[in-house]
Amino acid sequence: MATREGPELIGLAQRTLRDLRLRVAGASGGGPDALREAGYAGAPSLFDAFEQWLEERGFGRAEDLEIDDFSQRAGEFFENAGWGGVTFRSLHDALAVIDVEDCWEAQLHGEGERGCHLTTGTLAGFLGCLADYPVGVMEIECSTGSPARCRFLAGNAEMLEHAYERIARGESWETIGAGEF
Repeated sequence: MATREGPELIGLAQRTLRDLRLRVAGASGGGPDALREAGYAGAPSLFDAFEQWLEERGFGRAEDLEIDDFSQRAGEFFENAGWGGVTFRSLHDALAVIDVEDCWEAQLHGEGERGCHLTTGTLAGFLGCLADYPVGVMEIECSTGSPARCRFLAGNAEMLEHAYERIARGESWETIGAGEF
């Protein structure tokens, strides 16, 4: 079997991913956790592909990019990979906000299905490749249909737990982190 250098990626049809998601979600003991874990497991290969993509374009390594450059380049990379329009930004220097316009996973949702679990796990693993701590990701908005838009918060476990508690009390996610950490 021939091998090639570079990240271990393969393209799959959206219909294949939709069917796989529905089967995993319906499996006993599987569901959202299994989808998040699968996304997380594949994230290092995706990050390697991002690093290769950066190198091929002369941008250097991801860890050396300023936050604005990283956000722009990562957004371009994810959009070129079929994820939709992806933006990364900071929320009061405490959390990252990731918006996915025309979210590939939300477009695959079946009747009554909510949550972009593969995306959540993949983003956590991808961002964790850059951080010196485990990164958690929480989806705070998911809209299906066309256009589908999803929003995620990312940070360390303490920050996300704090954000979850505040959102659960009905506070707006935009106020989280201001002068708190």
